[in-house]
Amino acid sequence: MSGFSYDITDVVHLLQLRVRHKNSSSMDVNCPFCGETKGKMNVNLQKNVFRCNRCDASGGMLELYGRLHGVSSAEANRQIREALGKGEYRTDYQVVHKEEPVEIFNAELADADVIDRTYQEMLSLLTLNDKHQEDLKKRGLTKEQIEIQRYRSVPLFGIKNMVQKLLESGQTVKGVPGFYEDQDGKWTINFTSKNSGILIPIRSMEGKIQGFQIRLDQVMEGRKYIWLSSVKFQNGVSSGSPVHVIGSLDAEQIYLTEGALKGTIAHYLSGDTFICVAGVNQYRNLKPVLETLKSRHLQHLYEAYDMDKKMKVYCDGDSEKCDACQRKSATFYCPHKMQKRQILQNACRKVYEICSGLSISMSRMVWDMDPYGEWNGQIKGIDDYYYVLKNTG
Repeated sequence: MSGFSYDITDVVHLLQLRVRHKNSSSMDVNCPFCGETKGKMNVNLQKNVFRCNRCDASGGMLELYGRLHGVSSAEANRQIREALGKGEYRTDYQVVHKEEPVEIFNAELADADVIDRTYQEMLSLLTLNDKHQEDLKKRGLTKEQIEIQRYRSVPLFGIKNMVQKLLESGQTVKGVPGFYEDQDGKWTINFTSKNSGILIPIRSMEGKIQGFQIRLDQVMEGRKYIWLSSVKFQNGVSSGSPVHVIGSLDAEQIYLTEGALKGTIAHYLSGDTFICVAGVNQYRNLKPVLETLKSRHLQHLYEAYDMDKKMKVYCDGDSEKCDACQRKSATFYCPHKMQKRQILQNACRKVYEICSGLSISMSRMVWDMDPYGEWNGQIKGIDDYYYVLKNTG
């Protein structure tokens, strides 16, 4: 980096942040700002910047150091240079002891047409088991809609044979998220018993499959959905968190929600057009989609994120975080709930800012509210809301 004799890797080491994963261009570390412990902060080694996908903290390497120590960028630069000049790491701010990461080289993301062809052929080799089909029906989808979307179950065996069939049929797997080279240099895909579940295709405005989310059979580290990704493996690649679009591209009013399955169900129940991001903080790929839709007929965007954006924040003593909390009393606000709601509301404001810059009007959808303007805690997602309307109307 011009003007500096060090880079953000040095800053991460100085702060002794816990590295969960590292490749040639980035690393994932535990976020020291919101305290998450699953490596949600991405550190870009090429641009010397960071961003947490949970709390949205972001900035350059001087901000990373300066915000944690409460000093200016100039003072952060001085302290970093002094520490590096002495060959020492500071210990007055420490998260956990550093673990030496394994160096992994990733492939370049393949062309969108290549990704779509490979995924389409892969789906033709997979099936949807009865349990998964029933689960989707219970959420409001018909058998025909399930087949149109080509939902499939993550296979638990025959995985390498499937990849071999793809190669023999002339498909490209290098640069396609999920595929990678194993220790023997043979191509495989990141399907394991741990990520068994339903494959949810993520489709672009042109209808091409850009990637997959997996609705997990078993919650993993608090998550119900994960991306099909191979970024942690040799010659693998990240999903890139693409945006899912379903419905008429010429609609004047379009809805934004989190989760492709949720948005797809809501589309079939309402007929409305939905833009679906993977999570509320995954808004960086949203702007080009909105720009394209604005160039067509889009005039108004409805934000239809889950209703925990309006969750009550009083301590009820019934949270998984309670055991570690020192404020167990109904007279206090729950710091965990307050932080979560703040993260959600900050993400909503980001979308408002994007829409304002594009001259797209925007409003918030809410439902299942109490007289005080807070969520009742019953109907969480927009798909749940439409399902209740359909079955009680």
